[in-house]
Amino acid sequence: MSKIRFEWSIESQQIDRVDGEDPLIKRRRRRNLLRFALLLAMLVAMIALGVLIVRQRLIDVENQFAQLLQDTVKAEVAALRIGDINSWLASQDAKDESWIAQQRAAFHQYNELKAAGDIQLTGDILAVHIDSQFARVLVQENISGQPYSRLWFYRRTDAGWLHTAPDPTFWGEQLRYEGAGVRINYRAADQRFAVALGMALEDWIQRACAIFACGDLPLLVVEARLDSAQKVAWRDERNLRLDVSSPYLDIARADAPFDGVYQRNVSQLLAERLVNAHTNYRTAAYPHDAHFLRQAAADWLAAWLIQMERSDSLMGTLANNYGADAVAQLLDSLGATDSMAILQRMIPDPLAQADLNWRDFIEWRLELEAELIAARAEEQWLRLYDTSGEGARRAAYARFNQSAPEPAYQVIDQFLWTSDAGRPQLRVSVKAGEAGQPQEEIVLFNLVNGVWKRSN
Repeated sequence: MSKIRFEWSIESQQIDRVDGEDPLIKRRRRRNLLRFALLLAMLVAMIALGVLIVRQRLIDVENQFAQLLQDTVKAEVAALRIGDINSWLASQDAKDESWIAQQRAAFHQYNELKAAGDIQLTGDILAVHIDSQFARVLVQENISGQPYSRLWFYRRTDAGWLHTAPDPTFWGEQLRYEGAGVRINYRAADQRFAVALGMALEDWIQRACAIFACGDLPLLVVEARLDSAQKVAWRDERNLRLDVSSPYLDIARADAPFDGVYQRNVSQLLAERLVNAHTNYRTAAYPHDAHFLRQAAADWLAAWLIQMERSDSLMGTLANNYGADAVAQLLDSLGATDSMAILQRMIPDPLAQADLNWRDFIEWRLELEAELIAARAEEQWLRLYDTSGEGARRAAYARFNQSAPEPAYQVIDQFLWTSDAGRPQLRVSVKAGEAGQPQEEIVLFNLVNGVWKRSN
């Protein structure tokens, strides 16, 4: 029995070592798998090559369209440069009759600028964006030695690219600039403008709030719009919602699309809003000096934000001599009917020795006098005069009773001295009358209880 068991064990081990498959069949199967993998790799490579060929062909076609577009732009600029109106109009979209009329007028405007030597048509293309049948191109032209850019729009036809009217639907995707206390919502074509605007607003808010108590200032949200009737306007002043018009609806500085005009407009609105918030929207009553002081403070802040401080203004010299905080302190104390005497409480020096420039205040006073005379507001008008002398009173009423309107005044210079009566007196040189034939006059003001009052 043991012998039989031993042989059976050996036989079973031999059977376990045999897998039962023909080696030839195994090799054939491996060759087939390798051949299939090779064919599959070749197929994938052919597909990839086909895709690359098609993609390259599309790129070539796009490059051809882009080159054709640039050639069209340069041909338009050349037509403007040589004064060929037929070639200029041939590049325009003739289906839009109003656009043809606009471009005809634009051609004549270019001719006038060329005749005056104020424009250089460089034909430089600053940016191109093509999307299927439509395109926009940023084209540079130099006006009075400064680089400007216009956004031109095009439609591709069988005859080539045609210049079309500005297309709000092709201003690019909606984008957003996020900054400290500022958000700008804009379209892609306005990116350079929006970024410059956002950076400026961040700086302005930070600097202004270091002087004026801004409190919990809301996030300033600006919408760069294509349908705004004004370049800059509040949609909601208290909640800081501002609308600005895209500069590329007309023309923009190529190097600084948020240029001086936009900066002055935006800084003025922001300054007035910050002054309103600082004073809790307290009003200043016309025709009191407080009305001038409040607006003068806002005007100073607007100029200070864009670093264009005026040394020929009252607030400018107040800030220069006593610090910008003096303007904020003045607003803190300013009541609705305060006179100019409030300034004496803001500064340590006697008012007549404070080295302040009174030109803009005097201009406002002379304009106010003409308004009160026209309104026959005798009581308010008389407060503008030092009537302690009979001669000054007679001269004042002669002016009040004359039938001719008061002339417009422009202050040229001021000189502070002491009058014969021993009082501080401001001698102001002014131009009066029409711009073509102005008459130079001397107007005198006496300092009466901290207020300059006219004395001649």
